[in-house]
Amino acid sequence: MNILTKEEFNKKLYEYYVEHYGERDTDEWFEPPAVNVWMFKRDNKYISLKVHILTGKVEAFTEG
Repeated sequence: MNILTKEEFNKKLYEYYVEHYGERDTDEWFEPPAVNVWMFKRDNKYISLKVHILTGKVEAFTEG
């Protein structure tokens, strides 16, 4: 099994984001802490999306 590329990470994360959250201009985006993680703030909640480097499965974590 190979590690996904940065482009594959971005594609998986973007598809998950659009499907589960929908795009909003008001989302506040943060600098990614890792190549396979996106973080944003919406409605006073912090949301992290993390894609598994081998399987491509995306998990979401919400705080706040």
